[in-house]
Amino acid sequence: MDKKPFDSGKRLSISRLTILAACAVALTITLSGCGNSKQENRLRTYGHDGYMGYSNSNPNLPNRYEYLNYNADGNFIEQVLKPIPGIERTNIYFNGTDLHVNLNVKNDLSDEQAEQLRAKAQSVVQYNMPRYNVHVEVKR
Repeated sequence: MDKKPFDSGKRLSISRLTILAACAVALTITLSGCGNSKQENRLRTYGHDGYMGYSNSNPNLPNRYEYLNYNADGNFIEQVLKPIPGIERTNIYFNGTDLHVNLNVKNDLSDEQAEQLRAKAQSVVQYNMPRYNVHVEVKR
């Protein structure tokens, strides 16, 4: 009987080569999913749109976030009305999306001047607070 030695190195090299090729294919498939780094696929955020800071596409809903609350809005309204001359005191009331601003004006203003002051305050507050239906009244 003619005996030939078993060539285990050849068999192991074929199986190693097969495993190595399978790992290379799996690694190529895995990394090809991560290779898409085009600019248009990145996260896009909304920019500053003038509604008291950064907001999303629907800024007309009051109290969506913690920074949009009645206390912060009231402080902002007082800050906006402060430069207008003739206003002595402001009272601000919220009722859902309705905003009521009562202005106490100086007694030496005429009725026409008081109406002009009311119209100016109405436009300033409405421009700065688009989420609300603004109602301004003047009292002496």
